[in-house]
Amino acid sequence: MDLAIIETIFALGKFAALTPSSTTNQKPHWLRKLYEICLYLGYVVGFVTTIYVNHSDFFVLTSMQLVLAILSDINIFFFIFYILVVMLRLRRGQWFKLVETLSSVRSSPSRISFKVILATSQVVFWCLISFGVYAGMRTLGLSRIAASLIQCYQYYAVFFYLVLTSIILKLLLLRYQHLNESLVKITGTQHRSKQVAEILREARRCIFLLKDSVEIFNDIFGWTILCSIFTIVATTLVYVDVIIKETYVFIFASRDAAMIFFYDLSFILIVWIGVLSTIVLCDLILKTSDEILAQGYRLENQMTWYEGEEIQIFIDVVLHNRPEFRAARFFSIDRSTFFSVLNSLTTFLIVMIQFKEI
Repeated sequence: MDLAIIETIFALGKFAALTPSSTTNQKPHWLRKLYEICLYLGYVVGFVTTIYVNHSDFFVLTSMQLVLAILSDINIFFFIFYILVVMLRLRRGQWFKLVETLSSVRSSPSRISFKVILATSQVVFWCLISFGVYAGMRTLGLSRIAASLIQCYQYYAVFFYLVLTSIILKLLLLRYQHLNESLVKITGTQHRSKQVAEILREARRCIFLLKDSVEIFNDIFGWTILCSIFTIVATTLVYVDVIIKETYVFIFASRDAAMIFFYDLSFILIVWIGVLSTIVLCDLILKTSDEILAQGYRLENQMTWYEGEEIQIFIDVVLHNRPEFRAARFFSIDRSTFFSVLNSLTTFLIVMIQFKEI
């Protein structure tokens, strides 16, 4: 069953307190709660320490870059707070509701194994982190590396949730596709009225469950998607501005400094891929929902021999329960979201390039 991947993700995420320990552990042991609390407190201390140790880096930034860097740090701090406090403590039940609703709907088989996707992503990330640690030890020294461990945790949290978001969206997509395939099979074929009625009733049940799954998905991942988009936009602005203005020409003065720079750029690229994957999968689900609605209209037109009431009910259900993905209720996520992000990125970049220090 494809939902076994969620159990694997939970088993992996529990060590960093990013997810519940398992899909069945709705009431964690007090030791587990203590571990999550201690980890969050340790993160807060480490975050403050990192800001203090790296405060000298802010002096080489322009005013615009400094504002973006501060906002980016606040954003990532809220990201971790939302995961460790809001989702794991205040809204923990949402995880199990999502698993329950997904398990109630059949899905099409996946062409690529979810475990392969998860394993590959983990290998890529930890290879990149190892490269960053190596480059950091050569350039910054052990004292700065110790302070940078908190940054590794932040990077991993963002990366982990981008992968998790994409996998959950893929699970949703496979279920919408299976529902669409079921309707295609009865379109243009001869079925008894009773058989068609049973298929449509089951399809209506799936539509309701999938709509609930989408709403739960928005509750869990809406803020993380928004924070990921803000993180990648702010970081990209700073680095592109740095490259264009050649503020950090000295980064290429040595091999070690260049390694640090390209390590950061590699992380930016990975986050961009994750955000783009999220947007594309959301759009594919919306497209599949439109295809399901189109299949309903085809049934209404082709099966003139069958009483149209059952089909009309199905069409109404699809129309009133179409999926809508939202980033913390600020905006909807579809294909146009990517171009909106690029448009905002370009606009702010033009302003930053023209901005001059007094």
